[in-house]
Amino acid sequence: MTDNTPTREIPSQYDGTTVRAKSVLSPEGFPVRALVKLYPKRIIPIIFIPGIMGTNLRVKDSDERAWRPPNGKLAGLVQIIQYLGKDAVARKKVLHPDRVEVDEAGPIKLTGKVERQLKGAPDLAPEKLARLFGWGELHQDSYGRILNTLQERLHDILTIDGNPDDAWRTLVLEQQKAHQFGAEKSFEALTPEDLKRFANAAYPVHAVGYNWLQSNNVSVKRLLDKIDAITDFYKNTLQKDCEKVILVTHSMGGLVARACTQLQGKSDKVLGVLHGVMPAIGAPATYKRMRAGFEGVEQVLLGRNAAEATAVLTQAPGPMELLPTAEYQAKLTGGAQHWLRAHFGDAKGEENQITSFLGEGDPYDTIYRNKTDWWRLVKSELIDPSKSDGRSQASPSAEESESPLNADLDFANYEKALQVARDLHIGIKGQYHENSHAYYAADHAQPAWGEVRWVASNPTTDFSRGEIVEDDQNGKIKVKFGESICKLKIAGQDLPGDGTVPEFSGQAPKQYVKQIFRHEGKKKGHFSYDHQGSYGNDFTTGLTLYSIVKLTLESGVLNGVGDA
Repeated sequence: MTDNTPTREIPSQYDGTTVRAKSVLSPEGFPVRALVKLYPKRIIPIIFIPGIMGTNLRVKDSDERAWRPPNGKLAGLVQIIQYLGKDAVARKKVLHPDRVEVDEAGPIKLTGKVERQLKGAPDLAPEKLARLFGWGELHQDSYGRILNTLQERLHDILTIDGNPDDAWRTLVLEQQKAHQFGAEKSFEALTPEDLKRFANAAYPVHAVGYNWLQSNNVSVKRLLDKIDAITDFYKNTLQKDCEKVILVTHSMGGLVARACTQLQGKSDKVLGVLHGVMPAIGAPATYKRMRAGFEGVEQVLLGRNAAEATAVLTQAPGPMELLPTAEYQAKLTGGAQHWLRAHFGDAKGEENQITSFLGEGDPYDTIYRNKTDWWRLVKSELIDPSKSDGRSQASPSAEESESPLNADLDFANYEKALQVARDLHIGIKGQYHENSHAYYAADHAQPAWGEVRWVASNPTTDFSRGEIVEDDQNGKIKVKFGESICKLKIAGQDLPGDGTVPEFSGQAPKQYVKQIFRHEGKKKGHFSYDHQGSYGNDFTTGLTLYSIVKLTLESGVLNGVGDA
């Protein structure tokens, strides 16, 4: 039988002790080999951690859905219609961090290839196995593609003759030659020999969601339990060598991973981490959304205006952990500067420009806890919509602010949640797993709020001192400065990014990680993606595969494995 003999892969089953496969005899004169793939002794699970709003949530101890973002056009339309009927009071009640938990029952779509790959478990349908792997916890439209592709590629690394699979050549070997995935540090290309070493282990793809309304330092406890359960399964049930996992994160999932390895001291359970579009030091978009509502479909789900957004977000430490930290400064043409300001005049440099920076210093004290200035993050009367109709246009009076029956108690509860967020920021400042990669976007075609700029209709000597007289809760206000009334509105996204995370926050891990990739869109030959869809293309998929291989090989965990 020569090397040109046709070969077909046949499914096998592994019960923890024995691999079994069924085949048929080939006709005489037309031999066909049967290929049975054996699981290697070494198992390195890949765990995908989604971003904020990427995990399905349900009401605790029930099947009632609390949060399941739309999947597909028809389902999305139904979901939007349902949420249109929920006012701020209903949203606040449903989306309370103590009232919800992860919902594992979300829809799952498997490619035909993945279905065939997951048929190895006895009496267990592929979809059920994928659900046990956590895939149903994540929003399908955002993460289904990357989960399926990672499963496909990490199962089929080499061809029968020992060479890299064609998909690996296209996604990784060829793309790295074209643009090095936008690497900002010294780049080491993968070789076919690297992939042969890498193929001496198996890399099953798991997903771990979390309650993104609560603090990421609380969410991490679920991740730790899942890591232990996953590694114990492969070690004790399947009798494999499995000590560590690789974490692949999206957006806020990166904060969960950093809390896992740094605050919880579990670096020994994590072999490496890839952070994708992480708001490492926060994003001004969070301020904009609390003062003016969300954009896109999120505005229907989480808040079309300040009243709806404030009601939900002020009770939730998780979203507040995306606020700009004390480290954050806007990276503008003239250099780094404070990220919140009021401005009159041409931003390009007219002589008649007037700028007032608002709340300089520690933003927790000057902006987030601020109860009086017109540019404060939170209007107290919007925190609990059940006590107000939400239509109050002016700042609360002194009597209202001092009354424990009105806004003060609500604000005190908000401050407690805010302090939890601040504690996380302090704990993970500059803290990363020693074996980490990261990527971010600095794409002019996907601008983000690098700063929040209130644009004024007319000048005044000092924009920092004034009183709100009208607020449409969508980013347009009227403020009284002295005897004059000035209209102000929040300007649109201004700096390169991915629509949500600006480059300044995305590149913050640079000094701490082994490799970081900068993506500038089509002008650099990269793919132009938005924040939520950053994993939904071949460009970042190839980068993810590249990083998984590099993180594995550089860890030394495969040294000596498979050597003759």
